Amino acid sequence: MNLETVTLEDNLEYVIMDTLEINGIKYLYLENVKYLQEEKDKPEIVIRKLDATEEMILGLDSEEEYLKALESYVSKNHENIDSD
Repeated sequence: MNLETVTLEDNLEYVIMDTLEINGIKYLYLENVKYLQEEKDKPEIVIRKLDATEEMILGLDSEEEYLKALESYVSKNHENIDSD
């Protein structure tokens, strides 16, 4: 399996676990490669977005934007998310 990865501003490598487009903005749902290699039971998802040209990865602008992106991710993946 070949997974697409990106390096963020913290100089750590992340796997793109999912993408969603919300109101014309493409959001990336990422997990740290090191964390994946440790085979933890619960993933720690990092959310970023692409700029309008889809060339730069940006942080989110507010907690409201974060919650909207997280809610969309949970709605899409609710059957795969463990509620423990």
